[in-house]
Amino acid sequence: MMEEKTTEVYIPALVALLARAEKLAERPLTKDEVLRIRDNATVVTQALSAMPEYLKSRGYHDLYAPEAWEEWQLYREGKLNLDIENSENT
Repeated sequence: MMEEKTTEVYIPALVALLARAEKLAERPLTKDEVLRIRDNATVVTQALSAMPEYLKSRGYHDLYAPEAWEEWQLYREGKLNLDIENSENT
């Protein structure tokens, strides 16, 4: 029997956690803060086959955790669109 492939999903989304933390801090987060939030966030395993429906219900993609700092900077600058409407990956 073949096991289904899975992926890690942040609950709540990593981008939401970072946005909230930055709002509370009332200043841009540092790299260390972003990585600390990422490393201490709740992560669950999700079947890849369930991801399209999951993303549809969430309404947006999340940051790619290994590149959280770099993607967070792009997102903050408006250079990273996490919307799923125009995505070919869902």
